[in-house]
Amino acid sequence: MCNPRKITVTATRELAEAWQREVSRTAALSAEVLGEARVSQHVDESLGGPALQALEAALGGGDSGWREVEDGYRLDVEGGYAVYHVDERTLEIVAVRQEVVEATGEARAVLQGEVRDSLSAERQAGYYEDGYAGRTRERAEAEANQAAQRGLDAAARERIEQAGTAAEAAADSELRARAEAAARTRLEQAAAAQREELDRQAATHLAAVGLRCRQAFHALLARAYRDAILAYARRHGAEGVQCQENGDVLEIEFQLQS
Repeated sequence: MCNPRKITVTATRELAEAWQREVSRTAALSAEVLGEARVSQHVDESLGGPALQALEAALGGGDSGWREVEDGYRLDVEGGYAVYHVDERTLEIVAVRQEVVEATGEARAVLQGEVRDSLSAERQAGYYEDGYAGRTRERAEAEANQAAQRGLDAAARERIEQAGTAAEAAADSELRARAEAAARTRLEQAAAAQREELDRQAATHLAAVGLRCRQAFHALLARAYRDAILAYARRHGAEGVQCQENGDVLEIEFQLQS
């Protein structure tokens, strides 16, 4: 055994290969859909000026449970809410049903192209001048050539994969936009159908919501009547003013000098 040697083989290849890749993108969207039913009544048809003033003062009180909104005061109850509109002096009762609707969309595309490149791969293999253990120059050259060809194959696959990946990245924004547009269309259709159903449900529950709202409103109205009557008594110098509340019953007594 003597004189170990190495042989280097360089292989080249002109790559001209078409490629094709199918890609897809999906998008998921969701939205909260509201269904409503509402009814309004004019409060000033049954209340006088002093009682209305006392009512609006009670609505603005910090302990009323009603919160100030753009055009009046709002009270949230189970299943809906009520709004007292100050300018119109109306009580609007709204039953609400809500649900989250989801939809997905998908966009697909077939990308294709051709890779043209000059590839080169260099590999080495060892041998002995005296061919020890069968390691001849011819065998080493064959092994190095096979290894170089495998290197060319790997380089070709890598170039094709890179081309496909680059094309997919370039198409990504457009595919996502198409997928989102498809999801949005389906979401709008699903939301419209669901909104009709929720509107029907809200109409069914409007009476129950109205009862809750009117109970709260009438409780506040009772306070307004109390305050208006007591204010009247004080302005006119009433004597023996007494005010008692027992559950839903309010008793006010006073005497006015004739």
